[in-house]
Amino acid sequence: MRVRLWYTLVVAALCASLLLLSFLYPRYVRVRRPRGEGLELTFRRLYESDPEFKASVDELRGLVLDPSVPYDRVKALKLFNSILRKLGLPETGPMHFRHGKSVKERALRVPERATCAKPSTELQLRVLQPLPDVENGNGLEAVYVCGLQGSNGEVVEVTLVFSDEDKPPAGSLEDLWYDVWRLVTWGRLEDVETFYIVNDGRRLRVEYRGLTLVLSETLGLREIGPIGSGSKEFAEAAHIEDVEVAGTTPLELYVNTWNHAISLRDNNPDVEKAVFGLSDVDVRVGSRLDAENDYSDLTYVGEVPG
Repeated sequence: MRVRLWYTLVVAALCASLLLLSFLYPRYVRVRRPRGEGLELTFRRLYESDPEFKASVDELRGLVLDPSVPYDRVKALKLFNSILRKLGLPETGPMHFRHGKSVKERALRVPERATCAKPSTELQLRVLQPLPDVENGNGLEAVYVCGLQGSNGEVVEVTLVFSDEDKPPAGSLEDLWYDVWRLVTWGRLEDVETFYIVNDGRRLRVEYRGLTLVLSETLGLREIGPIGSGSKEFAEAAHIEDVEVAGTTPLELYVNTWNHAISLRDNNPDVEKAVFGLSDVDVRVGSRLDAENDYSDLTYVGEVPG
């Protein structure tokens, strides 16, 4: 009896270990990306030259981004794996495929486009980003500023463009799948994040709130989450709505999480930072809509403030 119980416990432990290993292995297995031109250029070349690849990408984009198309998870997984195969990458399975529909409603009309102006006062801004994130190829490369007149003073919409976004651990199979999914559903590898600076004449407020973009082909409403980090640290992701009062000039913003959520507080004080001033990056007068249309293979026709 004891031998049978011991055998049962051993088998159960082995099964649990194998299940845990199968769940965790994509996070720790490192996979070589496509050589030569890189993942993004390979993806775009195949999209232009391979009809089967293009058909899979377009159909998957329809499932995810067209509000009139019901989402079919089994079909989405099949299409995603066909894309991975064409890219020469390992396929994923149901256990690791946790993506759903991104656009569920359609705009009744295209919103009137706001006119962006250069802010009336010079924007003094520094972005402090964990150095390891920058060394992995995710550094800040561009800033879009859009000066707008609000009811209580000037509002500056600020959009940050990072070269990439690595899901820790960087270079893992899970991170590679994440990159391919973003190329399909965002049409870019760059990470684009937006926040607002409100100047009421007495103080500066930094507001982390969302917005909505309108897709060109389907008029689907794509909700963009706020990018406040709250108390989250670099190993975590965050999309927190928040308001902070700035007490210093220049305005210092800390990138606190791997998905580039930000705050005026440094949640990773023991991590060395790379410092980006506006003179270190490409600065353009423009909105989140402009940034998306500059970097993405998708096209957007409208922006609705949060």
